[in-house]
Amino acid sequence: MLMSKKQCNTKNRRGEPCNASANENGFCFAHDAAKGKERAEARRRGGLQRITPHVADASLVPTQTRSIESVMIILDYALQESLVLQNSIQRGRLLVSIAHGYIEALKVGEMEQRLEAVEMTLKLRKEKIK
Repeated sequence: MLMSKKQCNTKNRRGEPCNASANENGFCFAHDAAKGKERAEARRRGGLQRITPHVADASLVPTQTRSIESVMIILDYALQESLVLQNSIQRGRLLVSIAHGYIEALKVGEMEQRLEAVEMTLKLRKEKIK
């Protein structure tokens, strides 16, 4: 013998009955006035479950970014934090953006090194001439 479940007594905005199963007082968990504290606690726990914990050490991130090395540290931090996120199109775009940031920082860093080498060579030539 199949027993049908009792349906919630509440109606939605369109006047249709709530499709959830009712408890002993005729209302579902969402509509039972006596369950307000339990609903609030369930929402709080559910919200906490959605939080992604930090995995990277934020104390290593420089407070001021004045060098390529500082930029690389920030990119390393951002990459570590991003890798643990749920896989999505947004995460993919973020990873591509971080990779682009690495490429740009490496380009600038290489140019700085080359310029420094040229300046050093010119300085040495100038000293030889004297």
